Amino acid sequence: MTNPARPTAQSRDKGATGKHVAGPLLSKLKKAMGRTLPTSSHVDMPTYEEDRVGEIHRWDERDIVFARKDFFRYFEPDAPEYKAYYTAHPERLQYDSKIGRMPGLGRTGGADAPMFEAQFAAIEKIGTECFVDGQPAQDQARIPAERAAEKVKAYARFLGAALVGIGPLRQEWVYTHVGRSVGNRPGYEPWGTPIDLSHHTSAIAMAFRMDYRLSRTAPDFPTLLATAKGYATGAWVSVQLAEYIRQLGYSARAHHLNNYRVIAVPVAVDCGLGELSRAGYLITRELGLGIRLAIVTTDMPLAHDEPVDIGVQSYCEQCTICADTCPIGAIPREGKTEFNGIMKWKLDEEKCYRYWHAAGTDCGICMASCPWTRPANWLHRMVSALATTKGPHQRWLAEADSFFYGEYKSAARPSFIDPYGH
Repeated sequence: MTNPARPTAQSRDKGATGKHVAGPLLSKLKKAMGRTLPTSSHVDMPTYEEDRVGEIHRWDERDIVFARKDFFRYFEPDAPEYKAYYTAHPERLQYDSKIGRMPGLGRTGGADAPMFEAQFAAIEKIGTECFVDGQPAQDQARIPAERAAEKVKAYARFLGAALVGIGPLRQEWVYTHVGRSVGNRPGYEPWGTPIDLSHHTSAIAMAFRMDYRLSRTAPDFPTLLATAKGYATGAWVSVQLAEYIRQLGYSARAHHLNNYRVIAVPVAVDCGLGELSRAGYLITRELGLGIRLAIVTTDMPLAHDEPVDIGVQSYCEQCTICADTCPIGAIPREGKTEFNGIMKWKLDEEKCYRYWHAAGTDCGICMASCPWTRPANWLHRMVSALATTKGPHQRWLAEADSFFYGEYKSAARPSFIDPYGH
C-alpha cells in the first residue's frame, strides 16, 4: 500500500513536469513585461530646470553641517578658523555648540563599533590630495569621446560601481571654498582654500549600492555599516578611476566622502543617474534611495549621457512616506519651496543631523522606507517601471506599498553583530 505522506514516482514526475512548465512560462512573462513596461525617459534638461525660478549660486562647503561639526572635532575655540567663521556667522554658534558636545556616530555598536570605524579610517587615508588628485601623464591618449565614455563607464562598473553616468560639470555645483580639511591635517588642502575646477568640463557620477539587509535595520547601528561600505567602496573606486584618466594624460580629480569639491546629488542628476527626491537625496530607478555617491571630474573629452525623467517629481508629490516616517520631521510633507533659485522639497539639515547624533547613526529611515528602495526582484522592478509613468496610479502605488509593508519597523540586527548593550 502506498504511503500517502510520501510522493509516488508518478506524483514526483507530475511535480517535476509542473515546475518544468511553470519555470519557462514565468521567465517568458518577466521578459514580456520587461519589453512592454516603461523605462527611464531621457530628456534634454534635468527635471530640476523645470523648477528653476532664479539664479543658482555656488555653495560654500564651510557652511554645511559636517564642516561645522569639524570645528568641535578638530579645532579649538581660539583657532583662527573657528573665530573667523563664528564672527561671520554668530547665529549658528548655539546649534553648532550643542551638536559639537554630543557623542559621535557609532557608539550604539558597542564592541562592534570598530566595524564602522575601520571603514571610515580607510576613507580618511585615501582622502588626501596625493590620492584624489595628481599630475597627468605627459602624453595624451587620443580616444574618440564615445569610445572613451564607454571605457570609463565599463571600468567604473568593473571596479564596483552599480550605476555610472557622465555629464557636464556645471560650475554651480562646485563648492567655493574648502570646508572639510580634517583639522588642516597634512595632505589635505587647508580650511578656506578657494576651489577652482573651471578647467574640468565633465563629471563621472557613480552610485554604490547599500546593503539592503543592513539598511533595513535603520536607525540602528548596522545601517551605519551599510553607509560606510558604500562610501568606502566609492572612495576607492573614484581614486582608481581618476588615476586611470590621469595616466591617459588628462586632468582628473576624485570626489568622495573625505574630499568632495562638488555637490554630488545635482551632479549625479546631470549625469542621468536619477532625480532629486522629497527626502532631499537622489532617487534612481534601479536602487531607489539605497545608494552612496562618488564623483570624478576631468577635462578628458567624453560623450555625455542625457538626464532622465523617471517620474520622481510627480510620484513624490503624491507620496509622503519618507516624511511620515522621519522621526524628527526634517522632511517636508508640504509642497516645494524656493531654495537657491530652485523650487524643491527642502530637507531641514540641522534637524536631520541632530537626530543622527541622538541615534548614534546616520538614521537612514527615509531611505529604508522609500517605496523605490525595495529588493531588486522582478516584482519590484515591474512596480518601479509603472511608477515612472506620471498619473494618479502613482498615489495608488504608494498606498499599496504602505498597505503591503505596513508601518516602518527597524529590522533585527544580523547575527554577526552583537545585540545593543551586549
